[in-house]
Amino acid sequence: MYTYISSRTNPTVRLLASLEKKKYREAEGLYLCEGRKLCREAVGRCNVRYAVISEEKKSEELLSLCEESGGEVIVLSESAFEKISQDATPDGVVFAIEIEENGTEGFDGEKVVMLDSVRDPGNVGTVIRSAAAFGFDRVILSDCADIYNPKTVRATMGAIFKMKFTVVPESSCVIGTLKGEGRRVIAAALGESALTLGESLLLDSDCIVIGNEGHGVSEATLCGCTDVIKIPMTDKTESLNAAIAASVIMWAQGFGSK
Repeated sequence: MYTYISSRTNPTVRLLASLEKKKYREAEGLYLCEGRKLCREAVGRCNVRYAVISEEKKSEELLSLCEESGGEVIVLSESAFEKISQDATPDGVVFAIEIEENGTEGFDGEKVVMLDSVRDPGNVGTVIRSAAAFGFDRVILSDCADIYNPKTVRATMGAIFKMKFTVVPESSCVIGTLKGEGRRVIAAALGESALTLGESLLLDSDCIVIGNEGHGVSEATLCGCTDVIKIPMTDKTESLNAAIAASVIMWAQGFGSK
């Protein structure tokens, strides 16, 4: 069974459309996931409030997917669906998913990576995807792009449903906790005393900190870190994209020494 809505001004349609913006996502405790692949990944891994189908793309397959999600199934007219869709070429399904609370009390036994002021949603999403691929359990985000931004969610390619997250306003909120667990907190940055990736053994308990795309790890965060590590490169470039740098280091930490 499903509810059919044709009007673009219907309260539920307006609510779903508002989730494009962070302040409404926070107010409603919901975020959007769009596309058949992503929505399939979400089923059974998170709480779906609304499962929405475009009338034009309605099929038994999509109805079954939405019913399986456990959310309220809604079929929207094409005009109403266009109001909530963020994809250039939508394939007809959007889930509104409940945001889960994540604390900062401790990360005992978890493999974690931290992002410090990484502002591009695509980079944040790519790091989340890489973290899942390389065996990490949690991504800590300090002053970063919103993980529930539609661009971030899309870039994770479903990894957002398989990872844990801790979001803090500044890194000092968690660096003390990490050190208290006996971990090294290692910033990816240049420096005379920097460790060199590939020459220094990274432990599963280490937390690598990846900094802002343009300015790197902030001074305040660097002061709290126990070590600094650099990726050896040729002189043909000065730096790597934040998501690529994070992926290289996470691979080395996850598989490079095994």
